[in-house]
Amino acid sequence: MTQSSWFGADGHRRFQVLWQDGDRVFCRRVDGERDVLAVLLAAEHPAPAALDRLAHEYSLKDELDGAWAVRPLELERDRGRTILVLEDPGGEPLGRLLGGPFELGRFLRLAIGIAAALGKAHQRGLVHKDLKPAHILVNRTTGEVKLTGFGIASRLLRERQAPEPPETIAGTLAYMAPEQTGRMNRSIDARSDLYALGVTLYQMLTGSLPFTAVDPMDWVHCHIARKPVPPSERLENVPAQVSAIIMKLLAKTAEERYQTAAGVASDLRRCLAQWEAQDYIDEFPLGRQDTPDRLRIPEKLYGRAREVDTLLGGFDRVIKSGAPELVLVSGYSGIGKSSVVNELHKVLVPPRGLFASGKFDQYKRDIPYATLAQAFHSLVRPLLGKSDTELGGWRDALLETLGPNGRLMTDLVPELKLIIGDQPPVPELPPQDAQRRFQLVFRRFISVFARPEHPLALFLDDLQWLDAATLDLLEDLLTRSDLQHLMLIGAYRDNEVDAVHPLRQKLDAVKNAGAKVAEITLAPLAQEHLGLLIADRASLRAGARGVARATGAREDGRKSVLRHSVRLFARRRGNARLRP
Repeated sequence: MTQSSWFGADGHRRFQVLWQDGDRVFCRRVDGERDVLAVLLAAEHPAPAALDRLAHEYSLKDELDGAWAVRPLELERDRGRTILVLEDPGGEPLGRLLGGPFELGRFLRLAIGIAAALGKAHQRGLVHKDLKPAHILVNRTTGEVKLTGFGIASRLLRERQAPEPPETIAGTLAYMAPEQTGRMNRSIDARSDLYALGVTLYQMLTGSLPFTAVDPMDWVHCHIARKPVPPSERLENVPAQVSAIIMKLLAKTAEERYQTAAGVASDLRRCLAQWEAQDYIDEFPLGRQDTPDRLRIPEKLYGRAREVDTLLGGFDRVIKSGAPELVLVSGYSGIGKSSVVNELHKVLVPPRGLFASGKFDQYKRDIPYATLAQAFHSLVRPLLGKSDTELGGWRDALLETLGPNGRLMTDLVPELKLIIGDQPPVPELPPQDAQRRFQLVFRRFISVFARPEHPLALFLDDLQWLDAATLDLLEDLLTRSDLQHLMLIGAYRDNEVDAVHPLRQKLDAVKNAGAKVAEITLAPLAQEHLGLLIADRASLRAGARGVARATGAREDGRKSVLRHSVRLFARRRGNARLRP
């Protein structure tokens, strides 16, 4: 932003820059009838997504309370710039106060204030999704804490993040919960904010973040796989109980964290009371006041450990040997085939693996390769957001690999033209020769994405409806020796694929040709596993089989049946007040 943009038409200074957070500049407007905060975008021509975040934060003005949040007042246009005007509660961002470790008493008082403010946001049905020191305003005189930066906050109690390239995920990677990266097969909810709270408290208490990373994918790997050093091991004067609270917040899965901000605040208050009274903190059980205010279906998989191990074992072999492999997941509709496949996302991170997926449609079986086009659209689109240098590398690799046949792939995936440009027409060939040419070019196209430095997992769902051309192409992919570092995963409803189905016949041909094929058949959940799921959701300690029997849960495994069973059991045990 140029210096002249900070002056009014009459030459008087209109804005005082307070701090900058990424593409957002926070200012204090010092003219007019009242002092207010103003959020401007640093770029002269900001991206639409940045403007959308300002508009979204303004749309939340009726849900945000000035007692715990910095409330939006207006969304203005000033000399071609969009400005979000906020109340000015005084104070400064917590990020400015960070440096060395906080004194323990000061830390606890601020931590309680942050947890309490976050709890109020959650009570209003908001998930912040970008909690960090730059979005926490602290009044050093009064000790008040208020939250801001609600540009990507969600009104949904639960939502899924797709496994997109980490550079494009909204939020701040250093503070991002594992499930928010899209690599955990778990949903984002209020407990994702509690993870970000844990990162923030860790930084306040130790003077450093729990992790360091060299690039966005490394941040993802840190959050989903690496265990942070406990604060009490970094600094010997940190009480073990305070360290344990932070480590509980930093648990990789939401079920192992605190379930509510109120539960965190309660334990922190107990620590502060002991510290002020006796200058040390006794150990005590964590989370005694951490009572969830709604029922949540645990998103861990029950009774599928062997099946997941088979899937991950296949990917491990692809990484080590390079030889392509097919893993088939079968079972009836709703039994959890996609949930098992999605467990792959976590192990894709260390080898920087790529993931593409497509779903066959029973009403599009007459459109050749439609599902493959869908899958590779999801691979090509993120490339458009990369830097010119990175994009240039992909462009060179694609042009060299496709040669004069690039038109075949730009016709299949039109977004590819934005990377390699318009391609000349290819010569007409007899049908069989044209099919062989297409298969050869497609194998080469895949080889750009399936490489040792980034193996490719390609997931095709509902194979029972695949078209004949794609069926032949899959056989070609798996039986040719020139394609490496590819894992192909197919899911289908086994009750719709009999011995004479084209898919079954083609799979037999693939096996006979020597291709590596692993098969996973998902059976209904055993009553023991159903009981564990129901008991976990209802936070009850009844025996697993007894819980399942008490609800009359069938060995079914479908989510609709499980939800009904959990609600019934919760009502019987007096937990009907909890919201589903």
